[in-house]
Parts: sequence; structure tokens; C-alpha cells
Amino acid sequence: MWASFCLIAISSAAGALCASVPHKRATLVTPQVVHTFPNGTNMENLAVRASGQILCTIITAPDLYQVNPSVNSSATLVHSFSGYETLFGIAEVQPDQFYVLAGNASAATLTSVEGSWSAFHVDMTSFESSGAATIDKVADFPDALLLNGMGLLNLEEGLVYVADPYAGAISILNVNTGAHYVAINNSLTIPAAPFTTPLGVNGVHVFQEPDGPLYVYFSNTAQSLLARMPIDATGTPIGDAEVVASGIMADDFTFDSDGNVLQAVIGSDEIVKIDPSTGTVTVIAGSPNNTELRSVSAAQFGRLSNETTTLFVTLNGGNLGAGGPVVPGAVKMLDLGVVLA
Repeated sequence: MWASFCLIAISSAAGALCASVPHKRATLVTPQVVHTFPNGTNMENLAVRASGQILCTIITAPDLYQVNPSVNSSATLVHSFSGYETLFGIAEVQPDQFYVLAGNASAATLTSVEGSWSAFHVDMTSFESSGAATIDKVADFPDALLLNGMGLLNLEEGLVYVADPYAGAISILNVNTGAHYVAINNSLTIPAAPFTTPLGVNGVHVFQEPDGPLYVYFSNTAQSLLARMPIDATGTPIGDAEVVASGIMADDFTFDSDGNVLQAVIGSDEIVKIDPSTGTVTVIAGSPNNTELRSVSAAQFGRLSNETTTLFVTLNGGNLGAGGPVVPGAVKMLDLGVVLA
């Protein structure tokens, strides 16, 4: 069964949502280019290794790349997943042990093959010495419509969250056993109104402040919001979901050291900082009036000692029929030292 994963609605049907996010604006940070891929390449997500190297996934090919974390650097193909057409989410569980989501979906026809999705283990420990990563399949998802975001839930137990934006559901995957099941499915995960795109729950990550409750945060692209709900250590919800911020056509995100959310807003080509305690949304980079963060899709902080305020982001580039200008997919970096001070 084929299902559309249309982002084309972002330009026409989204209307005002493609304008700048109607919230506070800080002094904007200017992105620097880390690596630009060939035109037509649609970047999706990224993870940063302890070495500082950036792993990034491609929607328009089943390819995982490694990029050096510096301006105008090179990219190296880590692995191409034969038998699949695309890569979406990526997460690190144990050191240098990454997991990616692969499936069959076409950016050209904006369709996804139900049941074609799988999770793979990517062991990077010997990549620099041997030039190859060790790849193993972890699990198939025969009922999945489209697997997108992935986030670490429980390191000790090897549990990760996996988001299916079409089904509007978040599953828990045990990367050690391959077992998985739907854990969260509610009114804030489904692709409901304003329905500017059929992508419901998208990014999914866990955060806990010192002595505070454990929350799973998730973005919903169709509903243009970021939400959260309290969970226990197994990922089971123990309270109701609540909206943290709305009016943002959100993709993936990360957290700073104070628990603020750094959110990629694919609908307006911006990065915003969200204070979960107040819901305040502040634009810190990008604009719908230029292409420097065109269709920004994901964000992660650097891990080297001199990169604690350096945010790396992936750019879709407008290559999924979203209307407006199309630029090459890219990895860029933002120095947020002033913004986060």
C-alpha cells in the first residue's frame, strides 16, 4: 500500500505558516556552511559522534554520510543501504553505536511504501581504522507507514523512541532484541488540523531536568506544535500530553544545557529557542525571506570542548516539492554563544 508523505502543502496550503514565526526575535545568528551536497539532495537528520564527526542521513538516497565539523569541509560515505531508497532518523545508544531508520519512499513522487521500514545498527568504532562501519539489521516494521524521528529513551535497556508521522504514533524499540510496540498515540501525535501536511509526530526526544520529571518531547508538523508528556523509565506515559509551543511547523529538535528546546522550523526556514516553562518562542536564526536555512530539518549540538554552543543543522533545501526556491541540501553550523549566554 502506498501512502503520500507530501510536504508540498507547506508552500500553498500552509499559507501564513510559511511566514516568519510570529514570536520574539533575537539578534539573528548567521549560519556557516559545513558541507553542501549536490543539488537535489534532501538532507534529513544528523547525530554527532564523541569525536566531533557528524553523521547525517539522506532522504533522496539510502546513504549515511560522515562530515567533518568545520567550515567548508568534506563528506565521506559511511554506508549505502542496498534494497532501500531512503534514510530518516538516527540516534546513538552506546558510544559510537548508532541506529538508523531505512525504508522505501520517493521524494520524486512523494510516496512511501507501507511495511518497507527497518531499523539498522551502525557500529562506528572501527570506521577510521578500516574505512567501514559494521552494519546489522535490528528489526523490521511491517505495519509502519513511514518511520521518521528517533530518540534515545533508556541507555541501560537499549530503548529508543521511533516516530511514525503517518500513523501518528510513537513506538518503543529495544535495539538489543528487536522487539517494538506502539507506546504513544494521542490527539497531539496524529496529523490532525490544521493539516498543512500529513506528517504528524516527527521529532521525538527525552529530557529530564535535575530532580524534575522525565518527559518525552515530540513535534507535530501537521499541527504545527511541540508537545511533551511525563513518562517513566520504560517510556510508558504517566500523565497527559501538553502543548509546549504552537504556530511552528516543526521538524526535529534538540535541547540546550538549560532545557530549552532548539527547534528546526521547516515551514519558515528558521531555528527557534523554546522555553518549556513559559512557552516563549524566540527566533534565533534563519528567515523565510532568504535561503540560508532553507527547509531546515534537524539540529544537534557539537560535542568537542570548543563546540558546547555550536549547533549543527541539516537542510532539506526545499527538495521535497515544498514550493519556493530549491537549494542544495547541506549541513550548516551556528555559533549560539551570544544567544545562550
